[in-house]
Formats: sequence, structure tokens, C-alpha cells
Amino acid sequence: MSTNEAKPARRPGRAFPAALALLLGIGLAPVAKAASEADLQRMNNMALLLGRAAGCGLDTDRATGVIGAWFDQAFAPGSIDRKRYLPMFTREIRRHAKQQQSGNSPDSCADIAEAFRTMRW
Repeated sequence: MSTNEAKPARRPGRAFPAALALLLGIGLAPVAKAASEADLQRMNNMALLLGRAAGCGLDTDRATGVIGAWFDQAFAPGSIDRKRYLPMFTREIRRHAKQQQSGNSPDSCADIAEAFRTMRW
């Protein structure tokens, strides 16, 4: 058996369509600045405060609107960062709300209400 017979037949050009699709996909993805450490820290702080406020039953409608507008600026709609961080953000809000409701938060609802009132929503 020769060396040529042992190799499976290769179809020329199969990798090209995949590579082209990858390049086009990258080129068509929305371009935005990458999330900064400050944006991520602010996102985490907002998730904590919003989640705990919701866990205490505070009215979070205005805060949610302001945070949503900030989120749109920090993580452009359709961007990779938004697809990555929005699920994380909502998961953290739910986690902090559950912690507050179950009494596993180090902060009392009075402390949360005071902190929530001092924010510029």
C-alpha cells in the first residue's frame, strides 16, 4: 500500500466557505467599545442594589428605566458584550433579590431603602 492510498481523499475548497462565513460574521457584528472595568463594576453595583431593593419590595420602576438607559449606552444593543453581560446582570439581580428575601443579605431593608433613596434615579 503506498502512502497516497492510505490518506483519505481531500475535497478541495471545503474550508473556504466556513472561513468566509466566519469572516463575514465578524465583519457584520456590531462594533462597540469593549466593556471597561468601571462599566463592569458599576453593573455589579447596580445589580446588587436593584436586586436587594426588589427583594425588599421597594418601587424600582424609575431605577430600572435609568439603569436600562445606562446599560444601552455601556453595552450597545446587539454587541457581543451585551450578549455576554445582560444575562449575567439579570441573574445577579435575581440572586440578590432572593438573598434579601431569605434573610441572607448583610443589609437590612431599612439600609437598602436609605441607599436606594440617595441614588439619583
